[in-house]
Amino acid sequence: MDENKKLRIAMFFSSNPTSAGGVQEHVRYLSVELRKRGHEVTLFGPEGNAKQYKNYHPIGYTIQVPLPNGNWTSIQMLKPFSDINKIFSKNKFDILHIQEPYIPILGWQLVDATSIPKVSTFHSAWDDTSIINALNGIVPLFKDKFSEKMGAAIFVSRITQKRWEGLCTKKVSQHIVYNAVDRESFYPIPQKKSKKIKLLFLGRMVQRKGVIYLLEAFRMIAHKFPQAELEFVGGGPEVQTTLSFIKNNHLEKQIKYGGEVFGNKRIHFFQEAQIFCAPYFDEASPLTILEAMSCGCTIVGFQNEAVKESLREYPNFELLVEQKNTKALAQALTKVLTDSQLRQDVRAWCIGESQKYAWSIVAEQTEKIYLSILKQNHA
Repeated sequence: MDENKKLRIAMFFSSNPTSAGGVQEHVRYLSVELRKRGHEVTLFGPEGNAKQYKNYHPIGYTIQVPLPNGNWTSIQMLKPFSDINKIFSKNKFDILHIQEPYIPILGWQLVDATSIPKVSTFHSAWDDTSIINALNGIVPLFKDKFSEKMGAAIFVSRITQKRWEGLCTKKVSQHIVYNAVDRESFYPIPQKKSKKIKLLFLGRMVQRKGVIYLLEAFRMIAHKFPQAELEFVGGGPEVQTTLSFIKNNHLEKQIKYGGEVFGNKRIHFFQEAQIFCAPYFDEASPLTILEAMSCGCTIVGFQNEAVKESLREYPNFELLVEQKNTKALAQALTKVLTDSQLRQDVRAWCIGESQKYAWSIVAEQTEKIYLSILKQNHA
């Protein structure tokens, strides 16, 4: 197998291209970096406005389904009159990269029906205390079916591997490739001299992102810090809950809603915030934390499994508190709002730490996995 070969890569994902999200950003950045390395990347996914992607082809349609932990997932169905074998034939592509292979149904069809070499990337995980742990005993039941035609499995964190490695037999090579941040776009700007202190929540506004816990914690301390302004940015089912909470608690002067934004339009929100709020649970490897770090935000939130892994060397770990504990979260917010030197010290650490994460590294590691699978297949 020629290691300098330029590959024809088909990449499929199930997440809604019209919504902002970690998987969507992962696909966007990875495809850009793979093209920089000379590869041809064709993206496939659900119908919808996909202007942020180059060479995108909609082959599925979406049905939204709620999950027990307050998140939502998308069931993907193949568009009528579409021929999978014709779309993903060997003479068109060298390899098929399936993002989110656990999401039914179209991703499963691609694994089963196509004959070209395949790689999967797993993006989701859940905490040890989650209701989703009911899946732990079910996942291995699909091991033989999944592994039969799969060359490699990529996990975005160790907690992700822990949740999904039961799908892989010994023939499937396993790799951890961490998410990254575009440091050329997400960079710190000089902080303005202002009495205001800006806090930011940016992400999908669903229950597992802890929106209501952050609202309750901020309500507890808002009167003590009239200079504090919390902004929510994102779309999802918790938007209306948020707007009602703001109105009912008369917090319009201190809590704002910035709507849903995509791609690089998110950057200035991170750059203008001093504090990034991450009251998440059941996470795998949140991109927003890396992006916030790269812009110099101090992170305050819950100690989920993914955060413990991503921020294991965080210098002020007491700012990451017990999950769903609004009182502890309020105390952490009080600490960081009160201590400007603490914010400056953490800002410096975050900017330095973010240097470790680059999409070029993710693309290089992914390319090596592709070539390894193709070499095995060729042999």
